[in-house]
Amino acid sequence: MEVQIQCTKLIKPSAPTPPNLRTLKLSPIDQIQYSTKMDTLFYYAADSSSTGTDELKDVSNAWRRHYGNWVDCNDEGVLFFVAKVKDCRLSKFLSRRDEMIDQLSHLAGGRFTTSITSVQMNMFEFGGVVIGVRVSHRLFDAFSAANFLTSWASTALISRQAGIDDDHEALVWPTFGLTSLLQANDLPEMKRTPVIENDNGVTKRIVFDEAKISALRAISHDPSFPRQPSRVEVVTALIWRARMGVSRDKHGCLRTSLATHNINLRPRIVPPLPHSSCGNLQSRVTTRFVAADREAEDLPELKDLMGLLMDSFMKSKETFVTREDALLDFLT
Repeated sequence: MEVQIQCTKLIKPSAPTPPNLRTLKLSPIDQIQYSTKMDTLFYYAADSSSTGTDELKDVSNAWRRHYGNWVDCNDEGVLFFVAKVKDCRLSKFLSRRDEMIDQLSHLAGGRFTTSITSVQMNMFEFGGVVIGVRVSHRLFDAFSAANFLTSWASTALISRQAGIDDDHEALVWPTFGLTSLLQANDLPEMKRTPVIENDNGVTKRIVFDEAKISALRAISHDPSFPRQPSRVEVVTALIWRARMGVSRDKHGCLRTSLATHNINLRPRIVPPLPHSSCGNLQSRVTTRFVAADREAEDLPELKDLMGLLMDSFMKSKETFVTREDALLDFLT
């Protein structure tokens, strides 16, 4: 597979940023984030004759609501790449992603640029499109990144159906209120842990078929469960149990273990923060399995682990924290 960049454009917001919104401080949590970037790929079995013109316009309209409120905004915009993918069909690429997983980064542009966000439209030679989006982790967590992508998709849909309307209820207007958590000068001096470059790392992909996940949910459900287990809980329980088996074979006994998940703190903050708050605001939900609680050294049943996970998630939804506690939780 060969990815050739056909053109690179700098997409500016569709309207200039008001002077009062040109400078906004990052929240203390955002300030200590690593300058890493998150990639997202979208696959479309579409006509490869698209030139990217409509996508450029959509990015510009969506960006006016997001980029126009960021730090030291100079309206430079974001990078938009149009690329041609040669010597590979999209269907073949999708069927061989396990073998080609190291090449996925080539489909999300801006890897070595300073741009806050970049978009790359990859048109496969024999039909099909992959759109890659790369965003800065200092300005987005997974939740707010999803909000931006939803806003972009809504902008595209609405503008092509009835023309863009800033007041349309489907459009997401972001807010940047996370700086109110604590003033930056209240943050203790912190040093980031150095990132260790390791060329020996291995990237793998684990695929769970939708039908098999549904079957696992059905056979592992217990009447005592307060609700149907989610797909995340089912898959987590399966992986967790498999890792327990590996640990037992290695150490000769079943050991206490933890499963952790990141959760969005926005709905759990008191006073509450808007759903559309941009930035980093997450916490961890930890589920503990204690080996000493079991008489035998057999692996726990899948439904037992799902019960533990469900209990942890339900307790986290009932727990509300102050903004100061949220910051303290992140720092520890």
